[in-house]
Amino acid sequence: MTEMNTTWIGQLLTVVDSPDPTLVGRSGNVIDETQKTVTIVENGHERVLGKASIQFTLNDGTTVLSGSSLRQRPEDRMSRNYKEA
Repeated sequence: MTEMNTTWIGQLLTVVDSPDPTLVGRSGNVIDETQKTVTIVENGHERVLGKASIQFTLNDGTTVLSGSSLRQRPEDRMSRNYKEA
């Protein structure tokens, strides 16, 4: 199972690229995910990030995930087959 097929709740998400430079480097624990957004807790504050505008890693991993290609409901994303990069 890849990072794309697991639950992201409780994992550390770090934004590594975004058209919005203020999002790059943001990091926090994932507390919620919807089809279009992911919510993290960063320094005690909840931040809602649009999946379409971020590329990120989970748990300081080396695999960069593109939020725009993972815009499904979490339950649909977990059962979907993704091509390995």
